[in-house]
Amino acid sequence: MKNVIYCFSGTGNSLRTARIIAARIGGAVIVSVKDGVTSGLAAKADVVGFVCPVYEWDVPEPMKEFAERLEVNPDAYVFMVATYVGVHGRCFETIDAILREKGTRLHYGKPLRCVASQCVAYEPFPSPKFMVPRSDRFARRIGDNIAKRRMNEYPKMSAITRNRYEKMMVPFLNVQHEYDKGFYTSEDCVGCGLCSKLCPRGNITIEDRHPVWNHKCIGCNSCVVYCPKKAIMFSTPEAYRKLNNIITRRLGLPESRTRYHNPHITAKDIMSRREAIVPKKR
Repeated sequence: MKNVIYCFSGTGNSLRTARIIAARIGGAVIVSVKDGVTSGLAAKADVVGFVCPVYEWDVPEPMKEFAERLEVNPDAYVFMVATYVGVHGRCFETIDAILREKGTRLHYGKPLRCVASQCVAYEPFPSPKFMVPRSDRFARRIGDNIAKRRMNEYPKMSAITRNRYEKMMVPFLNVQHEYDKGFYTSEDCVGCGLCSKLCPRGNITIEDRHPVWNHKCIGCNSCVVYCPKKAIMFSTPEAYRKLNNIITRRLGLPESRTRYHNPHITAKDIMSRREAIVPKKR
């Protein structure tokens, strides 16, 4: 198959988007970025895609590291879709800059609004009942544009966001290695090890039948939302408490909080390293 999509997904929104696009463009191999750059698919592909959420107004670090190692066919049509809620930031600029170092560029870039799934800070919003079908609908439109090899000038970081980046996001990035100190398990944990298998960073090990976080977490929350016993809890780490801003004051995970993941994506889907999407014959 000559179409390949590289996807990073924690709670399933991006993987759902990648699957929809793959079906609309005549099929594609979807590769999880945690698979490493071993297949060489992008070096031979006619269409190369990147689909991921926006973290701290940029692409997640695993996607950035993956793209930097990737060999891309310079003649391929390259697209990117960023799933987000409010601010897409500089994610498209980051990937485009990496591609230009490789002698190609981003031909099409589109942000896609999805359900906010940062359950350690807030309830999912907008309502999944409304937002999931809406996101799917727009993903299909994006897929149709990609199938037609449409090109666009991708959206750049706004002047306001750019001016606020240092003040708003850099403090979080400076203490990100402390983030997973907030995780702990309740008595409901049965030591199934699913969280360790889900983690895209290999950050969770199982010791004495309980998960241990090893400070490489990027906050994807996959371990939290897919825990079958809802046993993974979160309390604001001291380093974040010291930041004392409107975001850190909201951190926490009460038992009543909805642990949203995309309803079309299972834990098994997230753990999959590679899959081929072939459109059904009409």
